[in-house]
Amino acid sequence: MFSFTKEQKVLDIKGVRVGGQPGVNPTLIITGFFFKSKPDRGLAERYIPGLISLSGKLGNPVIPDFFIKREEYVDDVVEIIKEILPGDHPFSVDIVDPAVKVKTLERLHEEDMLSRTIYNSIHVGVTSKEQEALEEYKPEAAIVLCFNPKDNSVDGRIEVLENSAHLNDKGLLDLAKEVGVDKLLLDTAAMSPGENSGAALAAIPVLKEEYGYPVGCAIHNVVEKSTWLKNYDDVYRVVDASSNSAVPLFGGDYVISGPVEYYNTVIPLVAWFDILVSEYTEGYFGVEPSVNHPRRRLLR
Repeated sequence: MFSFTKEQKVLDIKGVRVGGQPGVNPTLIITGFFFKSKPDRGLAERYIPGLISLSGKLGNPVIPDFFIKREEYVDDVVEIIKEILPGDHPFSVDIVDPAVKVKTLERLHEEDMLSRTIYNSIHVGVTSKEQEALEEYKPEAAIVLCFNPKDNSVDGRIEVLENSAHLNDKGLLDLAKEVGVDKLLLDTAAMSPGENSGAALAAIPVLKEEYGYPVGCAIHNVVEKSTWLKNYDDVYRVVDASSNSAVPLFGGDYVISGPVEYYNTVIPLVAWFDILVSEYTEGYFGVEPSVNHPRRRLLR
């Protein structure tokens, strides 16, 4: 368990607070809505009320992350967010294709929803059109993916933040500042087994100490790619859910937890580890948990 000498930034995204010293704010859980083809409104209707209710009971904030595969699906996803996600609740859009990214930013601007948006993600493959769209249609926050195709070490992750591994003319942090996105969440880029996957966890305290931004990752991706685990049906989903607990133990601030279908396991599990971290950091470092922390909610 950690305490950092670098001043730690705490981001406020429509009332969701993420970042700071370990033990202060509960771990943010970003949970995925993965539509296999056309966006499934029923999936959102089935899971959004429950995950928001459980988040309110336990204290860990939850943000849905909507994967948008094709340009023709953008309007459907935006309508799902508008009509099912309550009020000003923030959300994330997870997109691979740069053209779809640009289209999505335009639509969210038209619907006046950018102030609720976490953009997932800025990485070394960012295009000039994507940069122009980010500058014109600024999301409230962005995930910066520290994937370095040249070097999968912890130092390699720092390199892409500083100079994009010389694949762009500036580092990802400078690029984000240039387009005007100030609220950044650093993603330590969980890799496949055999590709130094453990560096995604080892990088968490390093990046927090170096930059002070909120840091996390999608460590469940390592589980998804551990094909041997799928031979053990009784264990696989347990490992998938419990992998998220490693992030707060390494001092992290948020987890990208995988499919929303497993939220009722992931949220209580992360809350339990947040309580452990909080008890230790308050006793040893004098860090008090925030009013919404699971330790305040569940231990009276």
